[in-house]
Amino acid sequence: LDRARRAFEQHRDGDALGDLRRVLFLAPYHGDALLLTGQVHRRAGRLQEAIASLRIALWSGESVAGHLALADVLLAAQDAPAARAEAQRALEMDPANAEARALLARIDQAGVR
Repeated sequence: LDRARRAFEQHRDGDALGDLRRVLFLAPYHGDALLLTGQVHRRAGRLQEAIASLRIALWSGESVAGHLALADVLLAAQDAPAARAEAQRALEMDPANAEARALLARIDQAGVR
């Protein structure tokens, strides 16, 4: 998982996915690996794969980072109501979270309530 994170940070997404597949083979519901897999898919524009991975990550263990990542992908997939719900859940979990507030502002700017 650490090697996958380093590869992701270096924009070597193919290497990251290979390492993540190995992690998920051994631990199919590893939340951090699923979250990072979703982020790799998001960056590659594979939004449906990102959404699926992030939903499983949240099912495996709810986190503010997971809700924010899913909200971002849902907004990119033009599902603003679902994005809003995820961002609001992140804000409920961490009321001081600036990223959640910024994401809700982006959703508002898109004209979705």
